[in-house]
Amino acid sequence: MSTDDPDVVSVDVFITTSRQEVLLQLRDDQPDIRRPAHWVVPGGHREPGETPHRAAVRELREETGLHVPGLPPFHPVPAETDLRGPRRRAFHAQVDVDPAELVPGEGQELRLVPFAGAQRMTLPPALKGYLRQLEARLTAGRTPEWAVVDDIHRHISAHRAGLGLSLLHLQVVKIQEEAGEAAEALLGVLGANPRKGVSHTVADLQGELCDVITAAMVALRDTTADPGTVLAEHLARWQPSRLDPEG
Repeated sequence: MSTDDPDVVSVDVFITTSRQEVLLQLRDDQPDIRRPAHWVVPGGHREPGETPHRAAVRELREETGLHVPGLPPFHPVPAETDLRGPRRRAFHAQVDVDPAELVPGEGQELRLVPFAGAQRMTLPPALKGYLRQLEARLTAGRTPEWAVVDDIHRHISAHRAGLGLSLLHLQVVKIQEEAGEAAEALLGVLGANPRKGVSHTVADLQGELCDVITAAMVALRDTTADPGTVLAEHLARWQPSRLDPEG
């Protein structure tokens, strides 16, 4: 799964806290800019050669002083009032931000605002809708990672239903396919194939491993509406203090 998309022009970054707040930025009050004196989320345009993810990490750091390298994508249902469509990509991370750490690099002010309070502020209508969607996901206990899995599961489920096929059965096969690609990448990193030599990078291997994990997460999601709890309970069994020291 590639994180790049040449059609994406700009990015938005949604930063929320465990206190159900969202980080907002007050734009300058200048008539020659889009949405003057409106509250928005950090973001901006991609630079040449940047992936959308790297653009999001950079824009967040430049505009707020926050460095959050792990920014999962956020896929809200598009609003009819938002004309930017697929040319804009959104990301979301939950970070317990200390307001004293915020360093405004653009606009008039940065502020952590409760979700309810944000709806009463001067925000673009589409952004208000996206914040309502994000709040609903967080209220339902969906972390950013599992919210993305929900989106993938919803998309694949609709496709499989149209074909009359079982998502779970094919998704388990997909895990095996992705694991094979991870094994091929490892051989490429090691240069174990004398005919191909070193044909993959560690980054290639990491990408393939992420595909294995994602495929498994989607399969798990198809068995339960609360996959996060199932995984957390399973991982709890692997705490070192509970493992048999003799294996």
